[in-house]
Amino acid sequence: MKRNISVAIIFAALITLILGSTYWYIEWFGWNTAPKRADVIIVLGAAVWANGPSPALMERITLAETLYQQGYAPALITTGGIGRFNPTPEGSAARQVLISHGIPANVIYEEVTSSNTRENLVGALNIMRKHDWKSAIIVTHDFHLLRAMTEARRLGIEVSGAGVHETAMFRPPLVLREVIANLVKAIGYNL
Repeated sequence: MKRNISVAIIFAALITLILGSTYWYIEWFGWNTAPKRADVIIVLGAAVWANGPSPALMERITLAETLYQQGYAPALITTGGIGRFNPTPEGSAARQVLISHGIPANVIYEEVTSSNTRENLVGALNIMRKHDWKSAIIVTHDFHLLRAMTEARRLGIEVSGAGVHETAMFRPPLVLREVIANLVKAIGYNL
C-alpha cells in the first residue's frame, strides 16, 4: 500500500514538473521572441463574430499593422477560414480591417480555407511560394507563438515571431491547450 502511494506521488510530481516546465517555457518564449525583418508578415486567424473580428483577432491585426508600418515587411498574409460561428473567413475579415486602416490592398494577401494553425501556415506558404518569399514574421498571441513558429519551421519557412501580450481572451484554458499541444507535438503527433 505504501509503495503504491509513493509511486503515485512520484508520478504526480513528474507530471506536474513536465506540465509546469512546459508552461514556463511557452510563456518565456512568447515574451522573449522578437520579430526580424522579413519578406512577409503572416497574421494567424482567430474568431470572427457577427459584427466583425473578435477582440483577439483585432489584437493580432493591430500588432501586424504596427510591424508593417515600422517596415518589418513589405507585405502581409491574413489567414483563416470560416469557423463554426464565423460568418466571414478570418483571413478576409483581417484583410478588410487592414485596408480600412490605410494599408494598401495590393500588399495584403489572404488565405481563407484553413481551420487550424498548421493549415494557416500551409496556406500562407503556398502564397509565399508564388511570390518567391522565404522569410516571414508570424503574428499571434504570445502563448501560441512557440507552436506556430515550430510548425512554420517544419514547413521550411524562415521565421521569426511577434506575440500579442495583452489579451482579450481568458488565458488559462488557452495556455493549458498550448501546453498539451506542445507536449503532443514533442512526441510526434500533429495538431
